[in-house]
Parts: sequence; structure tokens; C-alpha cells
Amino acid sequence: MKMTIKITGEKVKNREERKPPESILFRYIPGKSSTSSMQNFMSWRMEKLGTGKIENKMPSDEREVKTFHDKELNLYIEMAAIDDIIMHCSLMAEKGLEALGFLVGNLYRWKKKGYEVVHETVTGELESTAVSVKFRRDAFENLFDKLDEIEYDYVLIGWYHSHPGYTSFMSSIDMETQRRMFNREFHVSIVVDPVNLELKTFRVSNEKCIEVPYAVFGEK
Repeated sequence: MKMTIKITGEKVKNREERKPPESILFRYIPGKSSTSSMQNFMSWRMEKLGTGKIENKMPSDEREVKTFHDKELNLYIEMAAIDDIIMHCSLMAEKGLEALGFLVGNLYRWKKKGYEVVHETVTGELESTAVSVKFRRDAFENLFDKLDEIEYDYVLIGWYHSHPGYTSFMSSIDMETQRRMFNREFHVSIVVDPVNLELKTFRVSNEKCIEVPYAVFGEK
């Protein structure tokens, strides 16, 4: 999945000292947590959001790159942001289309260990098919206006996109997007398949694709 702009000059600042979120509603550890636990979580949120079950299963030639697992939890996602992602990906999947957006949040540390928090998402008008997506050329002014409206000193934590019906993984094109646009150590990619009820998170480190743990926190 190709994107047409490069994110440059995003703010990188000293991490704020803060205890990690404690109101954890769901935690997923690659290679340890069951797929059914993730699917149950996705089903619960989709039912709450009123999206219902999605049957569209789109064929795709994209193939998963070799992926390694990380067991250390340092990514926290606010429930409101997860709901926005799931809703966006579900609505697009109902049309047989991919979704795309940015992850906005902040960098923290606690007891000398860094972690990231996704507080919200930002997206815009898309050019989308079942297997590709990019922002429309005329979407960027509105997209960056939305970023300017954020009242705290935010950091772009990464991006999300969907694979409607062909599972959550990083393809070689996704890897290239991550390397070109989101190449700092804290940057993350969220890949959602609302058809198969999957939501996984990835980073690229030393040219390797790493599936990383995540925790969802906030109000039910």
C-alpha cells in the first residue's frame, strides 16, 4: 500500500515521566495471546459501535513478510482511538475498500523505560480500492488543519490501514511505506482486518518486521 507524501519534521521531544495507563481493557501479546481473544475483543467493539458482521472478503496478491515477535509491552492505545480505527475500517470494508489514517499521541517513560500512547486518530479523503489506499491530493490541507486543531503538543506515533478480508500483516509495500515515512524507533503501524476480526501492531527495526504487543485502555 503506497502513500504519496513523506512525513518530515514531526516533533521529537523528551519523553514525559508518567506511569503507564492502568485501566487496561484488553492486552494482546504476539505469540502468547490467543487469536480468539483478539477476535472476541474486535467483535465486542464492533457490536458496541453498531457495525455488525462484515462478509466482504477481498482477494489480494499481497504477501506477508517474515515477521518476528516482541514480548515487551510499550504501546498503549486509548479506547476512543481504537473505536475510531475500527469504525473507519469497518465502514470502508462494507464497501470493499481499504482505510487509512494517522496515529496521534505522545511519548512517555517510566522507571527508565520508554512507551508510547495513541490518544486519537486523524484521517482525510481517500483514493481507495480493496487492496490499495492513499490520501487524495486535495485532502492534505484539511488533514493538516485537523492536526493543527489538536490542543496538546502531539507526536505522530504512526499510521493505520486495513486489509479487508485478507488478515492483518505487513506486506513488502507496507514495509516500504514504514521505512520511508515512519522510520523512528517509536513509530508503529496498526493493521486491521474487520472481516476476520484482527488488529495487530508492527514496527520496523533493523530492516526486520516486528509484531509488537499492545494494550487498550480507557472507559468501556
